[in-house]
Amino acid sequence: MKEKGHAGCLFHFDNVFAKGQETYGGIDLYQIGEICCECGHEIPSHRQICLELSYIVSGSGYFHIDDTRIEVGEGDIIFNNVGHMHAIQTDASSMLRFVYVGFSFNEKADEEFRDILAFLQSAPYHHSKDTHSLMIPLLRNIDEFYSQKPFSRIMIKNYLEEIIVLSYRAFTEKSGKVSRYAPQKSTHSVGYTVYSVIRYIENHIFEIKSIRSIADELGYSYTYLSHTFKDKTGMTLQRYINQKKVEKALELLKYGNLSVKQAAARLNYETLQSFSKAFSRIMGYPPSHYVAMQRQEEKPE
Repeated sequence: MKEKGHAGCLFHFDNVFAKGQETYGGIDLYQIGEICCECGHEIPSHRQICLELSYIVSGSGYFHIDDTRIEVGEGDIIFNNVGHMHAIQTDASSMLRFVYVGFSFNEKADEEFRDILAFLQSAPYHHSKDTHSLMIPLLRNIDEFYSQKPFSRIMIKNYLEEIIVLSYRAFTEKSGKVSRYAPQKSTHSVGYTVYSVIRYIENHIFEIKSIRSIADELGYSYTYLSHTFKDKTGMTLQRYINQKKVEKALELLKYGNLSVKQAAARLNYETLQSFSKAFSRIMGYPPSHYVAMQRQEEKPE
């Protein structure tokens, strides 16, 4: 990830390796980093020397792959293939913060990642919305490089594999090459119905807008789904959704360094007030208090 100095960058963490790459199982890692660019900043065109995944944490802008201009925004994943020209431009009215991983597969990954590699190499680039909470393992992986805690190599390897697999799922789901989660309905198992709802919420937490949208997606009536969930779990479905969204909000606010407003938008709350109310009901204090606690913990003693 090359750029003309650091003019226009608010920060740039970049981990590169003395010998060109570091091996983690079947993955050779060339580069991992995070960058935040000011409005209108440009990273000039350069030829891609390895596979690269980027995740837009916040803001908006454009990725240029050869002669193609791709508009990107918060929650987008974009993959660049080897050998193509690549440039990045921040929107004139918005900063752009993104994390990236430059990698290749080695001989140890021939069987394990064969299908993933074939798909990634099938086009100059792939672009999709994140549907699998990819930001969390990406930022945790950067944290492993930054902090160098005990057994970091094991954690880095596991995170890299998780990042690549989840990206592949997001890309292939969008392209229709694999089917999205669609459980078979069962009229005989209330437990199965509830479990299918729980798994759907877990896998689509950023997409959920209402109970009715879940019912429509899974093919149940709104009334049946709400009644069955409450009858089986003792908890209303809306409260369960709020609980899972707040759990995800804690991750976003802690690891993603997002503002409360950004976290609310990412989790599809209509207003900041409705998010703060749901958060306070679950946690006992507002999200702004949680952010303040995290900042206090990060201060050096």
